[in-house]
Formats: sequence, structure tokens, C-alpha cells
Amino acid sequence: MDFGHSTATSISPQYLAGFIDGEGNLGIERINNGKAKSFRWLPSRVSRIYYRSPEHTIRIQVSNTNLDGLRAIQHDYGGSLTAMKAPNRPRNKQAFKLTWTSRRAEGLLSVVGPHLVLKRPQYALILEFMKFRQKNKRLGGSNGRLDPSVIEIRDDFQRRLKELNRRGVRDGPPQV
Repeated sequence: MDFGHSTATSISPQYLAGFIDGEGNLGIERINNGKAKSFRWLPSRVSRIYYRSPEHTIRIQVSNTNLDGLRAIQHDYGGSLTAMKAPNRPRNKQAFKLTWTSRRAEGLLSVVGPHLVLKRPQYALILEFMKFRQKNKRLGGSNGRLDPSVIEIRDDFQRRLKELNRRGVRDGPPQV
């Protein structure tokens, strides 16, 4: 993924890393793929039941009330820009979020990750997760199942990252 910077007014990777450090979140999202499904290749064939394993995808998100700033970042680095809803806080200024998932998030991390300061532990854990995921692929191709022990390890990566992202006072040093 090319995040080229051709104009003098473009957002630098260092600036975006600082923005992510202050206003962002690095996470692993678990997507459940539903219940087992019956599938028949041909009408004359017997139906087979396929069990789908959950997906674990990387997600980077930044939020802010400055829409123009987020649009400038989106112009240079892509991502999906959406308005955030806060029905219990009607007097608050409208906030927006810019989100990158999956391969786009991995591409963005390759550019801004080395410049992260506050989110360096999360970045290191995501790199470890990406290496693990690369070595432990699905059985039978991209739609195949995952070994239950692999799902458990991926869920553990997600849990550890949530713990690193948790706000408030923690008991002891963060676990990586």
C-alpha cells in the first residue's frame, strides 16, 4: 500500500503517529462468523455442513471533533470516515472517527508504527500477532477452519491488547 506524499501540505507519518498516540486506538477486532451453515455444490449432491472460525482483524481508529483535520489525514492515508453518535450527550460537539481495518491497517502501521511513542507497546503486540497469524493459517484455504488452540491464542492477543488500551489506574506494569 502506497501512502505517497507528493504535496508540501501533506500529513507526515510522524504527525499521524503523534495523532494516533493522543487520539487513537490500536486494536484487534474479533468477528464471529455465525453458526454452522449447510452448503450444497449441486442439487444432486448431499449438503455439507461448514463451520466457520472467527476472524481476528487489526483495526486503527482516531477520533476528533475537527472534521477538516480528519479529512486531511484521510486524503493522504485513506480510511473510513464516519460521524460518531452520542445520544446521551446532546450538547457535545459532533465528533468523527477515521478507521482503518485489515490490510489497510497493516499498511498504515508499516508507515507510522516506528514513530509511535505512547502506543509502542500496542504496536509491538500487534506485530507479534501478525507474525503468529502468518504462521498459523486456516486449514483448507482462506475459508477453512482454525484449530481451536489457534483461536484461543488469537483471542489472548485481543485480550492483552484490550488490557493495554484500558483507561484508568492499573495494578502493576502492563503485560506485553
